[in-house]
Amino acid sequence: MGYAERMNEERETEGQPGLLSREALPVFSAFFLWGFGTGALWMARPLLAFDLGGTFFLVGLVSAFSAAPRIVGGPLAGALADRLGRRPIVVAGCVLHGGAAAMQGFTDSYTVFLMLELISGFGVAVWVTGSAALLADFTRVTNRGRGVALRNTSMRLGILAGPAAAGVIATAFDIGAVMVFIGVTKIFIIVITWLLIRETRHAPSPVPEPGERPRRRLRLDVSIFRTRNFLTLSVVTLAIGLVTAGPGAFRTYFPVQAEEVGLSVVEIGTAIGLSGLIAMLISMPVGAVVDWWGRKPVLLLGLVTMAGSMFLLFGMEGLLIALIVAGVFGIGEVVGMNTLQTYAMDLAPEEKRGYFLGTWQGTVNVGQLGGPLLVGAIAAPLGIPAAFGIIGVVLLCAAAFLVVSRTTPSLSQAEGTPAS
Repeated sequence: MGYAERMNEERETEGQPGLLSREALPVFSAFFLWGFGTGALWMARPLLAFDLGGTFFLVGLVSAFSAAPRIVGGPLAGALADRLGRRPIVVAGCVLHGGAAAMQGFTDSYTVFLMLELISGFGVAVWVTGSAALLADFTRVTNRGRGVALRNTSMRLGILAGPAAAGVIATAFDIGAVMVFIGVTKIFIIVITWLLIRETRHAPSPVPEPGERPRRRLRLDVSIFRTRNFLTLSVVTLAIGLVTAGPGAFRTYFPVQAEEVGLSVVEIGTAIGLSGLIAMLISMPVGAVVDWWGRKPVLLLGLVTMAGSMFLLFGMEGLLIALIVAGVFGIGEVVGMNTLQTYAMDLAPEEKRGYFLGTWQGTVNVGQLGGPLLVGAIAAPLGIPAAFGIIGVVLLCAAAFLVVSRTTPSLSQAEGTPAS
């Protein structure tokens, strides 16, 4: 079934709960709790890693160990989500991530901490893939943009609250206790998922197609990725992932450049905080626009806006310009990432939705790994502004690729004939 036909069929689906219904509350509560634990983790993990390792390099190595298993974990978790259901995979991700995080709080060995980070990162990949498939099942094409926005807003609220809770716990006990607290938040997610959230996986037909043998082993089919739609999605994902995925190149190097031009730590924090506040405020309106206007034009707007923020770094000399740069980036990030996530869910075939989204998430993680490395390599000889200028060009090239791609229709195109 083609993209447009699937969109029309999904648009006509009835009986799905609304985003503000009683059935939706546990879903978005789980996302809030995951963000709550993530916010605490972002504060506690580097501090504990530094206490155990003693060097900044070893702190960075922990982040790399966290991201690396996500590249392979996503496709595997997605295939299992299609086979076993969304809820078991979400629960498995919580067990792996929460259990590893809690054990990190008790270890006094950097090597053990590092090995546990591999398990924790794999657990993140499992949870992200399973929860993304669940959200894609839970929404339909006419409200998916708002569904993604509500998911991201719920997680951002949790991420904002997490560091404050971590600070209180670390003051009362120690940093290790924060890691145990992160594990406890995953227990709450498990309870909510198993008791309050229904299984959303599409039941596959038990009758095989003519000439097809029943599948007894887990097979990772690559045919669904041999399309120009997925190629376009991957190109745009890699470009956006360079600057936004995880901590991202922007959050890694913007503070360094701001300090270089004379901003204080307080001023840098103010600029970063403004970016997060803007993202929080506009997320839901952006989701509504994505549902009303379509995926492609909003995605183009996000790419161009992010590119603009990269070029603005050339003129960053004081707090005012830094606030503008951070604000423009915050707008571009929300517009680009929210729309990209929505469009990936649109493209995912229903019976292989988990596998598709898990593999797509792998391209996001490639950008997460490559972005800081690329900017660092370019910045060494040319400086940070020049490095971000090159990233801006990459974003504009991705926008141009999206424009000329005839196989990536906007929502309005999906209502009629598929693009040729």
